[in-house]
Amino acid sequence: MKKKALKNIALILLVIILGIGVCEIYGQLNGYSQTSEGDLSQYGVHHYKINARFLEEKNLLQVQQEVFYENKYEKEFDTIYFHLYPNAFQEEKKAPFPEDEIEQAYPSGFEPGYIKIEKVKVEGKDIKSRIEGQDDTILALSLKQPLKPNEKITIEFEYQVKVPPCVSRFGYGENTYNFGNWYPIASVYDESGWNLEPYYAIGDPFYSEVGNYEVTLQLPKKYELATTGNIKKTDTVEGSKGEEEEKIWKIEAQGVRDFAWVISDDFQVKTADTDGTQIKVYYLEGQEGNKALEVAKNNIKIFNKLFGKYPYQQFSVVSNDFYIGGMEYPNLVYIDQNIFSGKYNIALEYIITHETAHQWWYGMIGNDEVDQPWLDEALTEYSTMLYYRERYGEKTMMTMFNEMIVNDYVRTKALVQGDERIAKSVKEFENNRAYSGIVYGKGAMMFYELEEKVGKENFQKILQHYFKENRFTNATEKDIQDATRSVTGKDYQEFFDQWLNGKIHLKGNQAA
Repeated sequence: MKKKALKNIALILLVIILGIGVCEIYGQLNGYSQTSEGDLSQYGVHHYKINARFLEEKNLLQVQQEVFYENKYEKEFDTIYFHLYPNAFQEEKKAPFPEDEIEQAYPSGFEPGYIKIEKVKVEGKDIKSRIEGQDDTILALSLKQPLKPNEKITIEFEYQVKVPPCVSRFGYGENTYNFGNWYPIASVYDESGWNLEPYYAIGDPFYSEVGNYEVTLQLPKKYELATTGNIKKTDTVEGSKGEEEEKIWKIEAQGVRDFAWVISDDFQVKTADTDGTQIKVYYLEGQEGNKALEVAKNNIKIFNKLFGKYPYQQFSVVSNDFYIGGMEYPNLVYIDQNIFSGKYNIALEYIITHETAHQWWYGMIGNDEVDQPWLDEALTEYSTMLYYRERYGEKTMMTMFNEMIVNDYVRTKALVQGDERIAKSVKEFENNRAYSGIVYGKGAMMFYELEEKVGKENFQKILQHYFKENRFTNATEKDIQDATRSVTGKDYQEFFDQWLNGKIHLKGNQAA
């Protein structure tokens, strides 16, 4: 996710952009050579089959879901867990936003959102289940027989999802309905056990495994759909009581970490092909669709070169009712519609670039975004700088780095009261400003310093090695250290420990 003060970005970037000479980037692709036509289903841990119908007059989804769940660990499970993120929106005082942002999140006033589980079956039989955790965001399923390593089971859900008037990841505004983190998704089990964290108000508090999805959406015909995955087929059907026609969308998404979608009856769409990927931009009348398309095309081309090939067939940039700036999902990113307006045209490039970089660092290489948020956010923020270097040159990149990263860190140092550890959980930050300055700002400065130490060529090789070895998995701090050691032949553990655990305190871009 990228959250900045838009006016500050616009003013800073306007100064920068006046001195930029535009150039195109060409060259042979490096790293992972998987084509967009490749079979990605082999990377899916679980398989989700979802059928949902949207009842617009009630702001309600009626859903049937099957999960073909596999135990890929060396431990038997008596209980397995799913996240129910929509339940975080049930009460205004507990909604997943800082207190001072509630009015921004609910511009027309608070109404609850939730997910109501009506039936759960395992292998066709009813089982005991309970809703637990903070804000009722965890569903625990008690299995009648232990699930042994390498065994598979089929879980069936029936549920309703109430969509709140919230201009966030999940909710609706004047122009769009946003469906992010909206369905029961399997919790991750790792060396620390089950990860059952709630929907925190700071950062992107999610942690998931790559899966495969077959999704069928039945929507009023007037809506245009932007979605994770590939739209395989559409059909028109008579609506309820013959009053309105509906459209059925059949979508397939293989090897993705999550599934999100956005609908609007006002969308306009522009498309282009880049390096075997179809780029789609969904925007509203009078907005900067052409600019967004140009940026997304250059993002994919440059990041393909720097990191490794984007393996999916499509990537969508979506203008929507979303007050937080930008948000990443597999094959799809949210961008605040105000940034699309043209008034913040320069900021549009910055935020689209950041969210596109997340397709590599979060999408293809995942991590625990609750306990190690720096691993994707810091690398994504510095990847944004790498884009500006490739696109516009070293001078512009350094101007951007100092203005957008170093200065952001300096402005927020006081908010962390001396605790400058990058390697903190989202729950250890009191507000988004402190989170941004340390995780994004100081974290990106760490990667800049690493590049200075190993050299630009080796740094690019480190990122390519990291991508190749960890794609479609969840990585940890150890994996980026291993990639650094493999490329350079040197152990940089002390370097990472000093930066991540707060032993380096900076003034500007110099160590104090």
